[in-house]
Amino acid sequence: MPARARSTYRRQSVKAFRSIVVMAILTIAFGVARADTRLVPVVTGLQSPVDIANANDGSGRLFIVEQPGRIRVVKNGQLLSAPFLDLTSLVQLGAEQGLLGLAFHPRFRDNGYFFVNYTRRTDGATVVARYRISASNSDLADPASALQLLLIAQPFANHNGGALKFGPDGYLYVGMGDGGSSNDPGNRAQNTFEWLGKLLRIDVDRATPYAVPPDNPFANGISGRPEVWSYGLRNPWRIAFDRQTGDLYIADVGQDEIEEVDFVPAAMGAGANFGWHVMEGSRCTGLGGGPPCGSSALTPPVVEYTHAFGCSIIGGYVYRGARMAALAGRYVYGDLCSGTIWSAARDARGAWSTRAELSSGLTITTFGEDEAGELYLGSDDDGAVYRIVGEAGATTLDVIEYYHAGFDHYFITTLAVEIARLDNGTLQGWARTGQMFHAYATAIAGTSPVCRLYIPPSNGDSHFFSASPSECAATKARFPQFIVESDDVMRMTLPDATSGACPGGTAPVYRLWNGRADSNHRYVTDPTLRSAMLARGYVAEGYGNEGVAMCAPQ
Repeated sequence: MPARARSTYRRQSVKAFRSIVVMAILTIAFGVARADTRLVPVVTGLQSPVDIANANDGSGRLFIVEQPGRIRVVKNGQLLSAPFLDLTSLVQLGAEQGLLGLAFHPRFRDNGYFFVNYTRRTDGATVVARYRISASNSDLADPASALQLLLIAQPFANHNGGALKFGPDGYLYVGMGDGGSSNDPGNRAQNTFEWLGKLLRIDVDRATPYAVPPDNPFANGISGRPEVWSYGLRNPWRIAFDRQTGDLYIADVGQDEIEEVDFVPAAMGAGANFGWHVMEGSRCTGLGGGPPCGSSALTPPVVEYTHAFGCSIIGGYVYRGARMAALAGRYVYGDLCSGTIWSAARDARGAWSTRAELSSGLTITTFGEDEAGELYLGSDDDGAVYRIVGEAGATTLDVIEYYHAGFDHYFITTLAVEIARLDNGTLQGWARTGQMFHAYATAIAGTSPVCRLYIPPSNGDSHFFSASPSECAATKARFPQFIVESDDVMRMTLPDATSGACPGGTAPVYRLWNGRADSNHRYVTDPTLRSAMLARGYVAEGYGNEGVAMCAPQ
């Protein structure tokens, strides 16, 4: 998997493929994350989820790969206790080693075959193997059914790749990293007689353990390994075929500066050289062993970003689901370190552009899609899988209140990531109070962004929310000990500055301060609860006599 530290089909002309990619105009537009994209927790309690797959068998199940060596099943929204397959005794687990990939045969419903990619416990070598489902229980695999397809020695522990995907051509594609260390010291990615640093392509149906597709660029073995389909990759961490067009997207993790997305139009790209280690994205590395930097023999990325925006790209999918029209046809991907989720697409002229979809705050490790094409992501922070949803049809979000008895402190949030952590006990000691109000889901007319400031325990351990940009700015200036967590964490309406009255269709949100050295605020909409808090010694803050901080949609 990506380092945590720094952090098709009939062979066509490679020249024609390059011309299509080079014509695309690379446009990077990292903006404010869209307010209508959110995460909803699906399951928690996982150990390092690194791949998410569906069997396309009509069962609606999700299969989650845990890096230590287990495949888990999510069925009817529940995580089954028994692993689908447990390979922990065979798997070498390390920072980038483990069980790394899973793919179901396109005819899984009929033959029960699926494929895994892992690093072997004895020596760290990559193993690609086929397994079969249990004859007696469709939620279990048969561990005795293993058939090894590929065994690839790994000179170092990192850059193992791990992706497995069946293409629209029915062939199995295997993403291999360059073998590790840094800067590919063996220049393996440019060496077509090496399996490392490549995208391999094999036929698992016409021979045992596999056959070489006759239109692979080096199928005769004279100029390279027969299994090699494209090369010049550093560490492809997730590949995906657009289920509608057949186009292939490769997310290749960078070295020191640049993360990239490589694009392979359907029915093209055999023999493409994506440039590593001569180039890292569009940057010349100064390393030789291949075509000159900038050569037309090298296929440039269509999207890239620098380490100012993250450290390690996590490849996703082209969205072809039915619930998020704003993402239709867009390639969704993210970053391990920044937790940002972006989407990319090209226009009719071939120009690519990107936009930020969500600042998740998570250590994103993988994306997945279900049978309907809806998208998911895995997080290494809390061992959770989330569904990516759009709020375009919704007008409000739930603002959930929590209480910590040990601190006698209150806290509110709309963020799915925090809600999951608070509910599952990752953030210990917090419990829902049962109090809830609403916030606007998008920046509609008449609403105001709500800032969220945090004062650390040494100064009080409190969160402060305000829908007034001027109050936010004044609070930051007056209390420099506050940490700015967000200038737009949710949307509210401002009350009248004199009377504190809220406009029609909204309810007052009262802000109450405990007045103590261990400063804490509470935000409530119930007047009776407000009176009870005042009786406890809390002080009303905000506009008007009652201390209205903002106005929530009803």
